[in-house]
Amino acid sequence: MSEPKEKNIKKVNVYLKYSGLAFQLAFVIFVGIYLGNYIDTYFGLKVPIATMILVLLLFGAYMYKLVVDLMKPK
Repeated sequence: MSEPKEKNIKKVNVYLKYSGLAFQLAFVIFVGIYLGNYIDTYFGLKVPIATMILVLLLFGAYMYKLVVDLMKPK
């Protein structure tokens, strides 16, 4: 037998929610790489230290936001 329509909609919403999180994380990492690369070339740095710092900083901030959002009661 097929599942009720309401249960199928809830499953789809969960999939969309978590796939959206993946795209947000990819965007945050892309922004960190782009801005870090811009800063590194602007200051003429040979080692991409700004890129590494920005990617790690933005990744950590995103993980913190994700944990806080997931811990909120519904």
